[in-house]
Order: sequence, then structure tokens, then C-alpha cells
Amino acid sequence: MSTRLLLNRDFGRFWVSQVLTSVASKSMTMVFPLLATLSFAASPFEVGVVAAAQYVPVLVVTLFIGMWLDRRPRRPTLLFTDVAGGAALLVVPVLSGLDQFRIGVLYAVAFAFGSLVAIAEVCAQAYLPSLVEESDLVSAIGRLEAVFTLVVVAAPGLGGLLMNWLGGSGAVLTGAVLYLIAALILVTVTRREPPVLAPPTRERISAEIAAGARFLLSAPLLRTLIGQAALFNFFEQAMLTLYTVYAASVVGITPALLGLTVTLGAIGSMLGAVAAAQAERRWGLRRVVVASMAIASLAPVLIPLAADPTPLTVTIWSASFVLYGFGLTVYNVFSTSTRQRLTPDRLRGRVAATTRLVAYGPLSAGTLLGGGLGSLFGARTGLWIAVALLVAAFVRFAVTVRRTPVPDLHSEPVPAK
Repeated sequence: MSTRLLLNRDFGRFWVSQVLTSVASKSMTMVFPLLATLSFAASPFEVGVVAAAQYVPVLVVTLFIGMWLDRRPRRPTLLFTDVAGGAALLVVPVLSGLDQFRIGVLYAVAFAFGSLVAIAEVCAQAYLPSLVEESDLVSAIGRLEAVFTLVVVAAPGLGGLLMNWLGGSGAVLTGAVLYLIAALILVTVTRREPPVLAPPTRERISAEIAAGARFLLSAPLLRTLIGQAALFNFFEQAMLTLYTVYAASVVGITPALLGLTVTLGAIGSMLGAVAAAQAERRWGLRRVVVASMAIASLAPVLIPLAADPTPLTVTIWSASFVLYGFGLTVYNVFSTSTRQRLTPDRLRGRVAATTRLVAYGPLSAGTLLGGGLGSLFGARTGLWIAVALLVAAFVRFAVTVRRTPVPDLHSEPVPAK
């Protein structure tokens, strides 16, 4: 990382604000389903609806917010999402204090908050280049991605810990405070954005969006990697939704222990980030992505094996999430770096946006699948089914990768079609 980036106060402030909002938003992915389970005795399907409400906006916002942002400065939008996100979360403790909190309100808050998160994540990516020099952009993205990987694994567990320490309202209030602090920090950024260029025509926007999708489909390795990411996220969300219900309602462990098992996955993520640096050079890309995905997909098999509220169960589940975090981090590092090295510079933004839609679009459907499986077969049997589907997706991926040509990633990017 360059010295200039370390000394760039505006980027540092932006980075801190992103850390705070990421911790708050990802912890809510655990807090909201736990609220539904513990406060309203919600069915597995209702828990799935609460979880899905946070992810559904990705399907809509990702397609249109980029075009909207191309027409105006990004910082005011990011400030708005921070303030509005904090306000949306404040609804929960306020209505709880008035004894007016209902599960329908939780649905609405989860959807509104999920919409703001989706907008903010696209906006942050668009805003970042105006804060750093072009030569520092890769380092800046690396800092953000490193934190994001850890937060995705650790923050949901933190949400469970907050639920145990502060209760549902206190956990959500903590998230609201983090959002408002992030807004205050972002206000102190002084660097001005460059003037907004005139937007392209509607037809041109459609053509540019389609170019990203065409490139992904035309590159066999990228198509295979993003296809597995979509399937993994789909079945993973089903598994995680059922894990919350199974651990809290069936096995009966406390929210703190449930959160701890997930948070310990951050250890695996850190180990994975370290291991990834040497893995490709030693074993090659094909072996690394297959091995890492195997670890991430097979580790959850340990979860439904344990069924008693004992220290051994907590240990088994914690080990599962450590392995899961390790494998998923290694896979994500190589999937992202492979996409960056193969994609021509002029297409990187559109390919990244298309990748985000394809990879994260299935999240809401996965939560609904988990809720449906739990309602039809019970939490433990549904969990076994979700894990089996996760393993089946890996088997399909392993077979496909063996047949997929792997280009020289250190040569020039493949031409766009």
C-alpha cells in the first residue's frame, strides 16, 4: 500500500465510515431473523421472509442505481443512505418502547434497510475513485475488500452477541448509532468530486449494461466461477437461515453462543487471506478454487450432526464456521482477482456490476428456500437438505472446472466480445 494512501485523510475517513456501516448492516442479517424467532416465535418461513426482505432490493437497485448515480454527485447520496439507514433502524427500538412493535413492522424495516444498503454499496464503489489517485486505486480497493471479507463472516455473529448482551432493541439501536456516526465522519471528507459528465442516452446505457453480461458469458472461466458463486450463495443462505432457527429454537443455545460460533469464522477468513498469497503459485488456480470451494461447501455438514446444547456442539459448530470462512475467503480472493485480470479495463465496472447482481441476486430466494424447507420438513431435516444441495452444487462445479480452459492470467486480458 502506498504512503500517499496511508496519508490520504479523506480516504481514511471514508474507509472508517464504510467499516462502521458494514459492521452494522451485516450484523443485522443475524439480528433481524433472531428478532423474528425470539420476539414473535416466527415460523421458519416467516424467518425466511424477514431475511429475504433484506436482499430482495439487490435485484432492483443494482440495475438502476448506477444509471441514477451517473447523473449526480455520489457523496450526497452516500450521506443520505447513512442517515436514512440509521433512522430506519431507530424505528425498532422506538416502537418497542411504545409496545407497538409487530412482525409486519419488522418486514417493512428489513426491506427499507436492505434497499438503503444496496444503494449505499453501489454508491460507495462509484464514489471511491474520486478520493484517491489512480495509482492508489487498487490499494484502496484492497483495503475495503479485506475488511468486507472479515465483516461478512464475523458481523452476523456479532449481531448474535449484541442480542444476548443488549436484547433485540439494544442490538438494533447499536446499529443505528453506528450508521449515524458513519454519517458524521463522512461529512468531514473535504475532497471535491469531479464534475458529473453528461449521461449517455437510454439506448447507450442498455448497451453498456449488456456488454458486461456478454463478456461474462463469453469467458468460460469467469462464467464457471460466477455460476458457482450464485449457486453457493443460494444454498448457503438456505443453510444459514435454518441454522439460526435450528440453533436457537431446536437445540436451544443462547444468542451469544450462536453468534460466537459464526464470529469465529473470522479466524478462518484471516487464515484464508494469508494462505491465498502463496496458494496459486504452489498448486495452480484450478486446484486452489476447487479445494477452497470444497472446504466451504463441505464444512456445514458438521452443523446438523450436533443436536444437544453442550460445549461439544458449540465446538463442532465453531470448527465448521472456521473451515467455512477459510475456504470461502480463498475462493473469493481468487475469483475476484481472476475476474480483474481477465477483464479489459474499459469493462471492469460493468462486469463488476453484473457479477454483483448474479452473485447476490439469489440471496433472497435462498432465505425463502430455507424457510420453506424448515416449514415442510422441520429445521434439522431442512438443514440436512440445504447442506446436501450445497455439496451437490460443489460436485457440479468441480466437474465443470476440470473441463474449463484456464488461460494465462499473467498475460493481456482476453478481448471483449
